[in-house]
Amino acid sequence: MDAHSVLARCPLFEELSPDDLEALAQQAQPRSLRKGQTLFLQGDPVRSLYVVASGMIKIYRPDPKGQRQVVLHLEGPLRPVAAVAVFLEQPYYPASAEALEDSQLLAIPKEGFFGLVDTRPPVARAMIRFLAKRQQQLVHLLDRLVFHEVAARLAEYLLVQARQAGEGFRLPTNPELAALLGTGPEPVSRKLGEFLRQGFIEMQARCVWIKNPKALRQIAGEQHI
Repeated sequence: MDAHSVLARCPLFEELSPDDLEALAQQAQPRSLRKGQTLFLQGDPVRSLYVVASGMIKIYRPDPKGQRQVVLHLEGPLRPVAAVAVFLEQPYYPASAEALEDSQLLAIPKEGFFGLVDTRPPVARAMIRFLAKRQQQLVHLLDRLVFHEVAARLAEYLLVQARQAGEGFRLPTNPELAALLGTGPEPVSRKLGEFLRQGFIEMQARCVWIKNPKALRQIAGEQHI
């Protein structure tokens, strides 16, 4: 795995200079996970932030009774994991992370990363941009959950994934997708079926191709997606 190449294509670090990227790459350590393997558990000490090189990582929290999981987000190739957690006042992961498929990651130790933040202003600015964008995404998510129907949330999710991961992106299971969209598996299954029958999407083995992005944008109510 070429750490420099992976970090250079990660949105969090893509604007860094070659020198800053090389300093970051020297801190990065490869990590492999098999499908279903845990990356970290809620309450574990924060030791690293991660960048996904390949595969898919699920970030989740169990309900108070431990009977089901609330999926917070999914992170695929070139996406950071636990980039916010390293800056929390309490040095513990606030959620758990698990590989949904065989995955390769880069682990950047917390202390080494802090050293770069302290000595290299572009790295610090990259983190500030990321944290501001994450806050914006959370506000947007709250707006969608409160004011938009399941079909609109699902349409937006499909469009965003196609833009970020490319056509043929892999869809999580219906329960996982439902948790991400703030609904139940049955409404998600029903709406996916409707999108398929109407020819808006094609799906094979949970891989999705967008066939009518205009229709999905109209459903999502977001012309800029």
